[in-house]
Amino acid sequence: MQHTAAAWLIEAALALRVFGPDVIRGCRRLLTAGVRVGITQLTSARTPDRAPGREGEAR
Repeated sequence: MQHTAAAWLIEAALALRVFGPDVIRGCRRLLTAGVRVGITQLTSARTPDRAPGREGEAR
């Protein structure tokens, strides 16, 4: 079965039209999950406390 350039173009446009919204929605969900993980890691990261008794020392 041979495909001409026009048939290939129509098939590619149809596939993009059919699967494009799902691909975009999936990418957005993955990005949202990545942002949530990043925010969780940033907010759960604690800065080290200063050692007791060193508040008055100069750096």
